[in-house]
Amino acid sequence: MNFLKHFLSFTIYTVMLCVSTLTHAHALKETTATITVRSGQIDVLVNTDFSHWLNLLHNNEAWLLGDTELVLQDGQTEQVKRKQLQELVLKHTKVQANGALLSCQLNQFPAQLTQLHKGHHRRAYFRLGCVSTHKQLNAVSLVLPKSLGRVYTSLVQPKQQLIGAGKKAEFKL
Repeated sequence: MNFLKHFLSFTIYTVMLCVSTLTHAHALKETTATITVRSGQIDVLVNTDFSHWLNLLHNNEAWLLGDTELVLQDGQTEQVKRKQLQELVLKHTKVQANGALLSCQLNQFPAQLTQLHKGHHRRAYFRLGCVSTHKQLNAVSLVLPKSLGRVYTSLVQPKQQLIGAGKKAEFKL
């Protein structure tokens, strides 16, 4: 009986370990971009592995092969690198609504690039805000810097309701 109890405990532990490993393996490693469209405003949230991105941008060969838009130098200060990355994002990101190129601004960007480059906290995000003159959008397109690699992109169009206290919100899908 004691053997059966230990065997069952071991089996359950093994199954739990396998499930947690599979769950971890399903996390996206690619850069992700979430485009949110709301009342003619477009918000682009880009989540990427900054450690990998910074390593790639320090690679002269990648730049010579055309895989990156710029080369960051080892001796540069964090402020200089941050400014160059922000300029790279603004220059090489194209957001269009109904075929018209939009002017965007960088609303959020990581402040501590050195911490991200060390690899302990690798992933971080930046956020772009764009405004379209069109209130009704029929098409939205996004181009991000080539150095970010493959990007898993999704579009979100929130449905909003104002409900009274204690009332139910219901959305038709």
